[in-house]
Amino acid sequence: MNFRSYLFPALLALILHSVILSALFYSWFGYAEDEKHLVPRHVKAQIVDLKSQLKSQQQEKQAEAKRKEEARKQAARKEDALKEKARKEEARKEEARKQEALKQAQAKKKAEERKQADAKRKAEAKKKADILKKEALKQEALKKEAARKKAEAVKQEALKKKQQEDARRKAEAEKQAERKREAQRLEREQQDQKRREAELAAALAAEESEMQALAEQQATAGYLEYIASEIENNWSRPPSARNGMKVVLSLHLLPTGEVDNVYVVQSSGESHFDDSAIRAVKRVGQFTELQKMDPVLFDRNFRKLTLEYKPSDLRR
Repeated sequence: MNFRSYLFPALLALILHSVILSALFYSWFGYAEDEKHLVPRHVKAQIVDLKSQLKSQQQEKQAEAKRKEEARKQAARKEDALKEKARKEEARKEEARKQEALKQAQAKKKAEERKQADAKRKAEAKKKADILKKEALKQEALKKEAARKKAEAVKQEALKKKQQEDARRKAEAEKQAERKREAQRLEREQQDQKRREAELAAALAAEESEMQALAEQQATAGYLEYIASEIENNWSRPPSARNGMKVVLSLHLLPTGEVDNVYVVQSSGESHFDDSAIRAVKRVGQFTELQKMDPVLFDRNFRKLTLEYKPSDLRR
């Protein structure tokens, strides 16, 4: 796109807009001035020469029209000059394009000639290369055949050695497998023996634990009976005691059998009955037979003891 081809129309448009804006500006302010004189604040008498004013305005309009015409002619001359300059520039470019096209055509012709010469040289070189290639392929084929025969002989020898080695490895693997099976059999027998021994030991331990639990249960029952008997011997029932009454006591004992603390867990509803039960425990004071007890059994069952206290019996 030629930038100069737009220069003159743009300049002309700018001049025309300037003229129009000037006319509007003059008309607007001139009209405002006339309005200002038409509305005076005080009425004054004045002799106006209308003829001279009309003549002056007509002269101004003629001068403005003359200026506009001169501006239009000047713009037209500038536009003609710009068009002429653009035409000359276009002619120069066209000549340059023709020269460039001529140079390109000459260069293309030379390139074509070089291309043909290169193609001829390449064809001759290819012909020579094909002859050499055929000879080389023939020699290569002979070498490959000799190498193939040699490789075949080596392959047969290697195959024979491989078969021998495979047979030796197979025999060795069978021996190792047999040894492994024997080791696994012995290991299974040992594991079975260990399992049987473990089962026997577990059975013995379970039997011993059961016997120990039974002995502990019997010992616990005996000591509970002893404690109940001691409390029963020291219990004085109050007159208010009746069948069906029950008080639950909690006894805290020391390993020496001494009563560390006793208190009511569940009342019978009769305070005299509850107090008599607590007094019975305190009268005993110490259960001396508990000193013979296994400490583990004592900690497990007798360090903190809960008893039901009834008029007819005393039980845990």
